[in-house]
Amino acid sequence: MERFNADWLAQHQSSHEEWNWEGTFAQYLERVQDRPTIADLAHARIYRMILAHGVDRPEKEGVPQYRFFSDELFGIDETLHEIVEYFAAAARGLDIRRRILLMMGSPGTGKSTITALLKKGLEEYSRTDAGALYAISFCPQQEEPLHLLPEAARREFMDHTGIMIEGDLCPLCRWTVDHEYQNKLAQVPVKRVLISESRRIGIGTFAPSDSKVQDISELVGSMDLSTISRYGSESDPRAYRFDGAFNAANRGIMEFIEMLKAQPDFLHGLLTLAQERKIKVGRFGLFDADEAIIAHTNENEFTRFISNKAYEALHNRVLLIKVPYNLRVSQEIRTYEKMMHLSRPDGKHIAPNTLRVAAMFGIGTRLKADAKFSIKEKLVLYDGQELPDVQQREIRRVREKARSDGEGFQGVSPRHILDALSYAVSNDDEPCVTPTAILRGIKDSFDQHITHVKEPDLLESLKATHELYDEAAKNEIQRAFVDSFQDAAQLLYDNYLENAEARIMHTTVKDPLTGEEVEPNEKALQSLERSLGISEAAATAFRQEMVNKAGAMARRGQSLRWDAHPKMKEAIEKKLFSDVANLVKVTTSTKVLNEQQRARVTEVKRRLVEEMHYCDTCAQELLDYVGYLLTN
Repeated sequence: MERFNADWLAQHQSSHEEWNWEGTFAQYLERVQDRPTIADLAHARIYRMILAHGVDRPEKEGVPQYRFFSDELFGIDETLHEIVEYFAAAARGLDIRRRILLMMGSPGTGKSTITALLKKGLEEYSRTDAGALYAISFCPQQEEPLHLLPEAARREFMDHTGIMIEGDLCPLCRWTVDHEYQNKLAQVPVKRVLISESRRIGIGTFAPSDSKVQDISELVGSMDLSTISRYGSESDPRAYRFDGAFNAANRGIMEFIEMLKAQPDFLHGLLTLAQERKIKVGRFGLFDADEAIIAHTNENEFTRFISNKAYEALHNRVLLIKVPYNLRVSQEIRTYEKMMHLSRPDGKHIAPNTLRVAAMFGIGTRLKADAKFSIKEKLVLYDGQELPDVQQREIRRVREKARSDGEGFQGVSPRHILDALSYAVSNDDEPCVTPTAILRGIKDSFDQHITHVKEPDLLESLKATHELYDEAAKNEIQRAFVDSFQDAAQLLYDNYLENAEARIMHTTVKDPLTGEEVEPNEKALQSLERSLGISEAAATAFRQEMVNKAGAMARRGQSLRWDAHPKMKEAIEKKLFSDVANLVKVTTSTKVLNEQQRARVTEVKRRLVEEMHYCDTCAQELLDYVGYLLTN
């Protein structure tokens, strides 16, 4: 077993010697010519960091998915793509880098998480070879060493290397170079720096508070009164503390929390930083800063901001990105799984469908029913599942219109759902957390949380969730009653496809028992088609549709699964379940079972536990619940 001691620590430190690199400006010039990206400006560095993690691009429609965000943020790919596009344009030096990236959304949509990921990612990236960052050693705001080059030398350097140089030395660096190094630029010390929010290197954060105790020095630094007598002048840069959030954020990210709650003086300083890329402090002229400004706010604050003409200059400097709630059930489940893993819910069993039920309710409150689709149907369609006779392009049109009408920007926050889950997990009276328990907990929590969602909308979401769970619960029990359900379903599907294709192509099929070539089994085809109410006249078109669907899946290299098409899935389930429907009803709803029925229930519970991830408690509850549904 490895011992974590002084030797281990020394070995760990020695493996990061490159982090401690120190040299001269002459040596840095050699480095930057070999690796021009080390002189990238802040936006370009952030963009490279995001791309370094990889990008997954969809086969057809849809936006790219950036792996940098993929383990933390779920269901808001379009918003994340907008953010990455901003950094992509800013990285090219376009004027958009002079904008404040302002994220606006309801609490719990992920605004703070996005910013936290960018800050943490930049910290980690600066510790890699690709993200190495160098600065003038004595600069209080980790200044780019190339600022040392005089104007005439810059033009020649840029012409030969293609490296863009923007900005001049800060007041303290200018004084130090002139007086301590007598302008001997080659000897000016340069070091590698590691971005760190806790050490205020490359990341600055500001949150508005009481205007009576907060002043602009938190952003731009302040005079060091104890040194004025030593240096003799308030305009001596050595008597100034370049320790404001703007100074700290140079070469990285400036986060402005709840930006629109700040006092006007603070916003004016932010305006200068954004547009001119400069910082203004009392006794000095404007000096340069290179930082991506990221802010976040809520809708109410933003509405007041837009209506205030006093901020018209700032209006044009803001790039607004709306951050909606996630609207996909499967992605919402990932959010809960991540948060519950972080909170370590002491190993209590969580029954299948519990998180799905919680997710359906939460997302249902964020959706708006319309003339085309109900809340229940949207819960299914938005998650990428299909409904009979509904085309994907129709779903996209409805979703685009709904989003423009504000869908996804109101509703219950994931935090509220997680609170209900937390209560259920901490209930020592119950050995596991079940869907019915979570539905009760959510309903009971209506009065405990401050929410702008109207009670009728909460109840509508609860109703849709109940209906979908009732279907899922009966489906689970029916599957447990059918022997080898998946195998039986796939066999039915494969058999149907084979016979349908043969009937369309006027060919034969091979008998599985005798191996002889025989005519397609028309009865087998009709038995599935009748369960969907498909007439003989419409049968040929339906068969062609199924065969075309299977062919398209095969061309894309996808497995031909029985549940890939909603109509076929429905037909197969009806066919398999029709044989056991009465048995399910009797054995789940009868209080006194005979020996044969008891044996059947015991076998069903075994399957629920061993094959479908239930425990004894939630398996019995599922049986009782479905029994109740079938008798009411």
